[in-house]
Amino acid sequence: MFDFHEKRKIRSVLYSRPVIGVILLVTILLSISAYNRYTVAKEMEVKLESRKQELEELKERAHAIESKVEYLTDERGVEEELRNRFDAIREGEQVIILLEERGKNVIDDIEVTDAIDTGKSFWQSLIDTFKF
Repeated sequence: MFDFHEKRKIRSVLYSRPVIGVILLVTILLSISAYNRYTVAKEMEVKLESRKQELEELKERAHAIESKVEYLTDERGVEEELRNRFDAIREGEQVIILLEERGKNVIDDIEVTDAIDTGKSFWQSLIDTFKF
């Protein structure tokens, strides 16, 4: 009989309203904490994906910059870059400026067949077309 009375006391304490309230409160607090951790984990996944994409873009950019640096370390690359940016020429080179008349195309004025038929060299016929 003694065991029966002790079990009854323990059950009455465990099933009492204050104990059930405390257990319910602990369950709610644990649920809220678990939900917060879940949302933080999802945010971190999104940030990780965006950082991976950013890393790939930076790697591509670094590769492009490395190829540009390699290009500019070569003498030919430096010369080409100078010509493109500053319209520079070497000593002994001449600049030819082609002008178009309004409404008329310069390509229509050049006749390659004349150079072949007359026996002139291509360069001579090209010089003749640019004489004014």
